[in-house]
Amino acid sequence: MDGIVFGICTLVGIVGTWHAARDARRLRNRSEYRIARAARAVGFGVATVGVLMAVPAVERLLEDLTGVNNSARLGTHMCVVLWCGGLQLMLVDWSYNHEVLRASLYARVVLGIVVLAAMLLLFIATIGPEVEITTRFAEEPGVTVYLLVYLTYVAITCGEITFLCSGMALSTARRGHTWTARGLTTSAAAAILGAAYAISKGSYLVLHYLRHPWPLQYEEIVSPLLAGLATVALITGLTMAMVGRRLTQRKADQLTA
Repeated sequence: MDGIVFGICTLVGIVGTWHAARDARRLRNRSEYRIARAARAVGFGVATVGVLMAVPAVERLLEDLTGVNNSARLGTHMCVVLWCGGLQLMLVDWSYNHEVLRASLYARVVLGIVVLAAMLLLFIATIGPEVEITTRFAEEPGVTVYLLVYLTYVAITCGEITFLCSGMALSTARRGHTWTARGLTTSAAAAILGAAYAISKGSYLVLHYLRHPWPLQYEEIVSPLLAGLATVALITGLTMAMVGRRLTQRKADQLTA
């Protein structure tokens, strides 16, 4: 099932990355929202690499090539953190005024770096030949702490993405920008799915620590499904918003002409 889910995510990611990179290149001379366009293109590309590494066949291949147990899983998690950070930068550039923009961007960059450093240190200290970064090894304290650091960051960033996208969706809907509003609404819903993924996996870890976990086989079905749906919906929603902005600009140019 993981192969199908993350294979579909990879294909959607490739299409979304192409559109985002094309848009960033086309508008490279415009100073407004330049950070947002670059962050979106890079974020989509990083997300695509991350979900590709989560495909079981690719995961096994990478571990064989690197000789490091769980190297692909670490790469996937780091790509998710970078993607979430990129989306935060994009939405901050869209939403915040110039007086607080720089400080807001720096704060999110610093938080992302701290999370990545903590994950890497926990990975080095915990992972051995017989240990994997999965909920199957929740009895290992290092694995639980690593996953909770990662999942907490995902949940926090998804919460902010939901808040910002839903607010912008309402604003653009009032101005009659239908496609942009639909795309942002889809993105907000996708971020809720991302938060649900983090809560699903995190709740298993917490309940396992309390000696009352819910069945592991259910978690191993629910969590990848939520992650896949969130990825596809978020890339699709932000691509819709991007196309909607392009259509709105095109209509405005035609009216001016």
